[in-house]
This record gives sequence, C-alpha cells and structure tokens, in this order.
Amino acid sequence: MIGPGTTVRGTISGDEDLTVQGRVEGAIRLSKDLTVADGAVVAADIEARAVQVSGRVEGKVDAAESIVVDADAVLVGDIRTAKLAIADGARFKGRVDMDFEIPGGTPSRAAPGRRR
Repeated sequence: MIGPGTTVRGTISGDEDLTVQGRVEGAIRLSKDLTVADGAVVAADIEARAVQVSGRVEGKVDAAESIVVDADAVLVGDIRTAKLAIADGARFKGRVDMDFEIPGGTPSRAAPGRRR
C-alpha cells in the first residue's frame, strides 16, 4: 500500500495487489490488481490485471481483465481492457479499446482510422 501522505516518483512493478492512497507519478506495472483509493492521484501509465479507480488517474491504462471507474472518480487517458464499468457520476476522457470474442468469429477490432 502507498499511504495517503506518500508520493512515489518512478516505476512501480510487482506481482502483488497494490492500493494507492497517496500519489504516484511515473509508471505502474503489476501482474495483479491495482486500486486507486478515493483521494489518491495517479499520474502514470498503468498495466495490471484489473484496475479499480475511486480517486484520480491520468495516463494510459491497460488492464487484462477489467477497469472499474467508481462514482466521483476521474480517469483521463486511453484505456484498453476486456471489461469496463463506469459508474454514474464518474468522469472519463479518453479512448476505449476493448478486445472481445464474437461467437463463431474473430476478435472485434475497429477499422483503422474509424471510431466506434
């Protein structure tokens, strides 16, 4: 855990869940889950299995399984994930790239240069 009075600058990597209650600037690379608590600020590119945002995130977010943006949370940056939930009242600015399987087909992808 990164406590509410702590600021970390640089790259954080690990194989355990991480909860940020303070501030992180740089990059976060986890094989497990990241939780950005209410009041926390993360100005970093993120790679994790799952990401839950209750505070503020600025940067690219790549989550293998899911991203959840809680009410009153802020996420500014492009995201890539298989599952996305944005609660009513949350604020999000960026692009979304979701890979998913269509039964009997291939993974869905937007044509280059086209938006969905």
